[in-house]
Amino acid sequence: MRGRLHIINPDAAFVPKSAPFPLALLVDAWFLLSNGFLRDGDGMPNRPDRYPYSPERGTEIVAGMRMKDEFRELYDAIRGKKIRVTDDGYLLADDGISVLIPRRTAKAVYGEELDGGSGHDGISHYVLTQSDAYEFYGRAAEIVTSYEKSPIRNVPLWSEVVALEHPDQPWEEGDLDDIAGREGEADLSEWQTWMLVGTRPFDEQPCSDFTFTVCDPAYLEHVVGGMRWSTTHTGRV
Repeated sequence: MRGRLHIINPDAAFVPKSAPFPLALLVDAWFLLSNGFLRDGDGMPNRPDRYPYSPERGTEIVAGMRMKDEFRELYDAIRGKKIRVTDDGYLLADDGISVLIPRRTAKAVYGEELDGGSGHDGISHYVLTQSDAYEFYGRAAEIVTSYEKSPIRNVPLWSEVVALEHPDQPWEEGDLDDIAGREGEADLSEWQTWMLVGTRPFDEQPCSDFTFTVCDPAYLEHVVGGMRWSTTHTGRV
């Protein structure tokens, strides 16, 4: 799989270096398609999501994947497994209605594995197990057989940052004191850099190309050329 990663936030101003990141991207795409969340044109106005099929076709594709059960396990390792429960904590079947027999609470069955959070998704209450970084990193090492990335391109220079005259957000006194006199490429983790980056078209903002391979093409059955979406995944669990 080949792609391009655009850096869109100074809180994650880097390109992840290890195999869990590309696997997390595949899991993220699986989750979005499974729930009909990846729609062409959705997202931020300057970087709309792209998907060449309808959301309904996307859910059909992931439902027919050979690795669909494994992707569920990988997602659970990242986010925690969703356990459906009654209001008072008893285990429910997947339908969110039928109480499992014998009646047991999630706490009695899962114990210390819980504490991953809780909520209600419109079907039933649920609790989450904790994420499992050890499991996810181990699977990533088996599934992702190679991963390469290019240096980050389109990084502005400090001289360009200092010279910015933003019409709507002019510099205030002291804003440039910390960066005055710096040379070379600007630091993407500094807010002053993003004052300039934010004025540029999306395609001219910092980005890096990447390529990775997997041990079985079945892991790529749900991805297609032209997909684009925003993600919070960095490969860390």
